[in-house]
Amino acid sequence: MIVMLVIAVLVVSFVLLLFGFLLAPSSVNRLKLGEHDCTRLEILQVPHIFLKRWYEPTRLYVRRMVIMGTIGLMVGFISLLLISQLGISLN
Repeated sequence: MIVMLVIAVLVVSFVLLLFGFLLAPSSVNRLKLGEHDCTRLEILQVPHIFLKRWYEPTRLYVRRMVIMGTIGLMVGFISLLLISQLGISLN
């Protein structure tokens, strides 16, 4: 039962992270692009994908999707590691 819940968390988190990464290039703040003379794909670099100032104010939900997906994946994989260390069966 616990393992199925953890797997469900992993699936939902992965979907959030995937959609967040797909939507991130279209959510870039245009002023930041002009200041730094870069492309829209620059947001996919690790520090920029989490920074609030790189997103349009109306598209901050994309940043939230990326953060929640990342946190969910970390919690899910740590939970699976702990479950395997404790020897809980998959039944």
